[in-house]
Amino acid sequence: MLITSEMLGSASVPIYSPDDETYRQRVHANGRPRDQAFDPSDALFRRYPEKFLVDGKPVPVVMQAMKFDENSGISVNWGRYSEPQDVLEPDCCDGSRRQDCVVLTIMVSEVPSQVLTTDGSNRVFRFPLKHGPKAHCYAHSEIWCNQSGDVDQPHESPPKQVKDEFRLRLFEPMGARVPLSLKPRA
Repeated sequence: MLITSEMLGSASVPIYSPDDETYRQRVHANGRPRDQAFDPSDALFRRYPEKFLVDGKPVPVVMQAMKFDENSGISVNWGRYSEPQDVLEPDCCDGSRRQDCVVLTIMVSEVPSQVLTTDGSNRVFRFPLKHGPKAHCYAHSEIWCNQSGDVDQPHESPPKQVKDEFRLRLFEPMGARVPLSLKPRA
């Protein structure tokens, strides 16, 4: 159920953050242009179903939680424009409530830049970051995938071997961090 605000129209009432102007300035696009200047020290935030944690940690074998779609990359929020809890807010979840998720932190420097296929074709799949702001979630970004490494070129869904290798390499540093478990504000 989407709870909206009369004042904000289709924008949602935040669950984890105070419902104030600071939240709206941070989370909503407010006419800001796309920004492609990712820094290796920037954080990315990804929601992850709590039920998929093993001993309190994310695991790479849980394919549903880091899914490559046919036409889009892996959705994340860019920490430059987001607080960790924003990935759980309805504004950044297409209106859904995500109270069954924890928040994973991924550093931009930890995103594998490329993975080579092992099928003999010598194809290289590259994983640039793409800022794709939405009206009510300016921080929305994607871990994009294609062979050119150009975020303005179409996304390509990589072969299974590339997906598996990418996940293993991405999850390795995340295994050392405790996921953030957040509770809705009262």
